[in-house]
Amino acid sequence: MSLLPTPISVRRDIPFYHAKSEAEFKDDVYERYDELVTRQTGLHLADELHGGYPFQDLLDYILRWLPAADTPLAVADLGCSVGRLAAEIAIRQPASTVYGLDLSYQMLRQGHDFWVKGATLQPNLLRYGFGNPQLKGHQLTNLHFALAKAEELPFPDASLDLILNTFLIDRLPQPLGAFAEWARVLKPGGRLITVSPLNFLKTQSWREAHPPAKIFAQLMGAGWQLEDLMDPLLLDEPMDARGNAVRWKTLAFVASRG
Repeated sequence: MSLLPTPISVRRDIPFYHAKSEAEFKDDVYERYDELVTRQTGLHLADELHGGYPFQDLLDYILRWLPAADTPLAVADLGCSVGRLAAEIAIRQPASTVYGLDLSYQMLRQGHDFWVKGATLQPNLLRYGFGNPQLKGHQLTNLHFALAKAEELPFPDASLDLILNTFLIDRLPQPLGAFAEWARVLKPGGRLITVSPLNFLKTQSWREAHPPAKIFAQLMGAGWQLEDLMDPLLLDEPMDARGNAVRWKTLAFVASRG
């Protein structure tokens, strides 16, 4: 049974829980299908191009915190991009219901087509030297995609067992403000897994959340319990077939709601 309420609207099977205006679509760089969606598709869905999943270390960190496969969970991946991490959890936790939320419709559509509808994708990766690979999709019945703001979630109070967010908090207008909303939707004892390079977009965010000790001070003051911390978790993002890459120095931590 889905925790998602009746949406504001639906666009090509993607329910909207934020009334995203045309101006917001225009200003959102993640709605640029040919550029960013294609790059995300090549990074997260085309393992054969890279000799494996480039962010396997990220996935391994997350999977360590999952219970037995037959334990039913309600899981949300916030800022899910094209859905790789959410889908990995859905595959390994068939008794669970997993939600992939993002503010980019184009990312969600790509993820839904690949992971839920089972479409075969053929992204144009010629500009990166990778050609036009054919990527065969899946049909996961326990994975649901939706458009929503990470700071304004459509879930009821105390309804989720696990919240995952990667490469997200440094993109938010108020990075530290989202934790109160995540505490609202988590069940008592529910877990939050956060992985971020903390590459903030705004000067004010750097002041409020750097160094990371400021983040943990706010979390502990709000009643969160820190269960794990890794700094740095290094992730290499391939850029092209020549082997050029960006190295992300991420902060990874797990906290539970008190």
